[in-house]
Formats: sequence, structure tokens, C-alpha cells
Amino acid sequence: MREFLRLDNKLTLKLKIKPVSPLNIKLGADTKNVVALLTTESSSETKIDVEKGDIIQDRRVGEIYIPGSTLKGLFKNRFIIMNGGEKKKEEDPAIKNLFGYSEDDNSLKGRIFLQDAYFADEKLRKEIYENVRELKEFIKTRAITPIDHFTGKVKDPLKFEYTVEEFLTEIIVNNVTLDELQKLFFIVRDSKLGEIRIGNSKTRGFGEIAFEIEELRFDNYIGKNSFFEPLKQYFTRDIDNSIKIGNKYLCESMVLQKEYKNIDVENKSEVKEPNNFIKALFKEVK
Repeated sequence: MREFLRLDNKLTLKLKIKPVSPLNIKLGADTKNVVALLTTESSSETKIDVEKGDIIQDRRVGEIYIPGSTLKGLFKNRFIIMNGGEKKKEEDPAIKNLFGYSEDDNSLKGRIFLQDAYFADEKLRKEIYENVRELKEFIKTRAITPIDHFTGKVKDPLKFEYTVEEFLTEIIVNNVTLDELQKLFFIVRDSKLGEIRIGNSKTRGFGEIAFEIEELRFDNYIGKNSFFEPLKQYFTRDIDNSIKIGNKYLCESMVLQKEYKNIDVENKSEVKEPNNFIKALFKEVK
């Protein structure tokens, strides 16, 4: 396994996750067909008492969250599709190099890291942990009556738990390439086109999300990464997080300017022109 990675750059991308349809994060293990959302704290005690499909007592604590592993799986799958499809999943060196792998005695640590996603509203998170507001305030339920595809008969109703709260996650990519940065923007665009779903019961209308860029930071080390130079004009230098010796920067931390964060997409009523940063980012596409 490679033990040392020379850091030429680091991309930090903070994304807001906005549910377009109800977000069902985890299927419950109980026998009453109730779906249990993942929470940040666990207990050996039974957390939920269910009677006839309804929650009569809820002892879950912490906050709802989306695991980073769920998001990493989503992004990896989208990268696989953009790199030629599922058939190349195991052999594509670009996917292995970015997401890492472990095969027998060979392994490679990935360069991309996706954090667990928590409520985007920091004030809301504080209130939850101070027990001002209970978790059940952010959980809704929906009942669905499935049809048996073989008999055509109605099955017992299923009751799902879901949330429509917004979440915030952070993606870190060490030594990001131009191609990888472009693909990340494609994924954000695809989410705005209604092509991205996460969680469970996606076939029942759950899990459609849209990404919004909260912050994009590019840390450039020792003047590397020539692909970034044409993009630099759309960033603002963060002096407090940059490292400078004399007149030279050992690490120049650049933050994408606010007016270039939005990714507009076409719709039936109008065609929106990409902003200048997007045009510059994809100028080298062949």
C-alpha cells in the first residue's frame, strides 16, 4: 500500500443537499413495516415502540444524518457511468486511483473523502443537542399500499419515515485533476436535472435530491497544477488560510467567488447561459 502521497493540491467542496422528494435514509429492522431514519447516537435499548404500524413511543436521540459511505457510493457510481459504464467498474484505473481499492495483498488509499451529511442549519443542530427540539419534529410518515405483481392483489400497507430537511456535506479530493473537477460539476448539474436519488425506496418516489455549492476551495501547493491558472480569476485568495514565505506562496488557498457557485440548467421556459467560470472549466474538454 502506498504510504505517502505528495500533495500538489487539495479541493474542498461543501455541498448542500436539498430533498426534492421525501428522503428515506434507512429501512427499519422491525416487523411492523416502519422505516427508521439513521440517527447520530445509538443505544442498546429499543428505540421505537410500534403498534399497528404507528410509532407510539420514540426514544431515538441525536440527529438525522446521511452516511458518508452512502454519498461516496453515489459519487463513485456516477464516475463509473461517466467513465464508460458499469462494465469498467473493476478495471478502470482512474476509478481505482480516485476511490482507492483493496485486492488481495494490493491496496491503494483513495484520494476522495466524503463526510457524513448533517442538518445544514447550524442553529437547528444546536437546538437538537440542547434538547430544545425533539427529533420527531423533523420526521414525517407516509403510507403506501403496494401491489403484488404476480397476483395483482393489494398487500398490507407499508409505512415509511422520511424527512425533507436540508443537509450539508463536505467532499475533499487530494491532487484533484481537471477531469475529476469537471465530473464533480457534472454530478451537481445532473442533480438539478432530477437524475440523482439516494437512500431507500427510490422506486417508490423517495430520495430525489439537488446539490447546491456552498463553498469551493482550491488549495494550490508550490505553484503546481497549471490547469488551475485559467480558473484563478474566478477565485478570491483566502489570506488567513494561505501559507506564504517571503514573496512566494507555499500554499495558496483560493475560494470560488459567490457569483460563480450556481449551476444553471436548461428548462422548458428558458435556456440559461453557463457562467464564465463554468465556460472556463470546460474549455479544455475535447
